[in-house]
Amino acid sequence: MNKYSKYLITIALVALAVTTFVLFEIQGKILTTDEIVNSMLGETIYQLSIGVLFIWLIYIMGDRNYLFLNKTTKKKLLWALPCLMVCLVNFPWAGLFTGNVSVTGTRYIPLYILYVVSIALVEELVFRGVLLNIVFRYTRRSKLPYLLAVLISSAIFATFHLFNLFVVFDPIGVTLQVGYTFLIGCMFAVIQIKMGSVWYCVLFHALFNFGGMFTFFGVAEGYQWDTVFWILTIVSGLLCAGHIVVTLINMEKHKYDA
Repeated sequence: MNKYSKYLITIALVALAVTTFVLFEIQGKILTTDEIVNSMLGETIYQLSIGVLFIWLIYIMGDRNYLFLNKTTKKKLLWALPCLMVCLVNFPWAGLFTGNVSVTGTRYIPLYILYVVSIALVEELVFRGVLLNIVFRYTRRSKLPYLLAVLISSAIFATFHLFNLFVVFDPIGVTLQVGYTFLIGCMFAVIQIKMGSVWYCVLFHALFNFGGMFTFFGVAEGYQWDTVFWILTIVSGLLCAGHIVVTLINMEKHKYDA
């Protein structure tokens, strides 16, 4: 493919992303009379257009290896279990069991799944597929290349969520979100380096979001952050944090080939 073709495709995908942003984010185009469906569907279309653009950008930038699912060994799958646990406990299991959370909109679940996947797709392509690799190019000659790349890219990822203040002015809530987003970002960054593909990050991120936003979009209602939730979150979070720290130490010690 020549440069002219690449430019044309890039321009077309940028135009598509801008168009969907204007239609669904600025104008709030109505696709259906159901407000819940309209909100999720519009956001999903916009996010997917951004996702396609960044898949293309990663491909032409030369980091295309991260766009493929490499052969995954059992050892790597076992390594990922503590990370998977963090994502799974973000779902309100206890709330559903006790009745504090109830599913009220099963008809929305398929669209909700597509919605959370689209968000995970864009954020992982941008922050792990592009940003992490760019940062690593600058840190790879340092004494702690992986640690610095993970911390810097995750800090930018967390800071990005400050824009939520323009959506809901809740300084305390947004500050807490920035804090745990930094930690989750570190986990996703190490997952990409260890697993060698951005798609594992997308999968884990989507699982995390599926549980975390379960009562937000008409799928369910109730209070999902009960005592059991926090106990499971803290325990799994501490175990995973230790696991990630040990992994980073080993990467630096053996100069893991990313």
